Amino acid sequence: MTEHESKAHILATALAVFAEKGFARASMNDVVRTSGLSKGGVYWHFKSKDDLITAIFDHFFVEQLAQLDEMLAGEGTAVTKLMQLASQTGQSVAAMASQFPTPLEFYALASREAGLQTLLQTHFQSYETKIAALVAQGISNGEFRSVDSQATAKTIVALFEGVLLIWAISPDLVDLGTQVETAVQLLLQGLQTT
Repeated sequence: MTEHESKAHILATALAVFAEKGFARASMNDVVRTSGLSKGGVYWHFKSKDDLITAIFDHFFVEQLAQLDEMLAGEGTAVTKLMQLASQTGQSVAAMASQFPTPLEFYALASREAGLQTLLQTHFQSYETKIAALVAQGISNGEFRSVDSQATAKTIVALFEGVLLIWAISPDLVDLGTQVETAVQLLLQGLQTT
């Protein structure tokens, strides 16, 4: 197994272990045992459970930003792209969240673990910058009225995260995809020109 394959195998194993036991109850020993690799082999790539968790979410965030870049570069109006973003976000977050015990546990970890908190902040900033560019495109095209694109992007990110938190607390009461799309539709009503 190459070094890249070994690292990918460890991450996939850790993802399965965390999904089964949760972040708090899972240990590095569980990951080592399940991976079939030596303890040294696992620790060569990841020094701690927090390193593993950070790497898993980094991979998720990189994929999410790549999808956003692809969508932004594609054809369509800013309104269409914003609705695509809502749909994609709901689907990708629901898929990722289904692999972990709860998004609340992730946020609890991020509040205590500096590396994960930095990763999350960096992701939010990148996401916000890209959404602000989309809002600016909508203003430039005459689809949106003149607004502060950065503040609007912050609001969109906050909407997504707020819906995610409500869904994490009451998944049976909230359809994540539908609620994200509804939030964006309501926001669009305030943004769009007549």
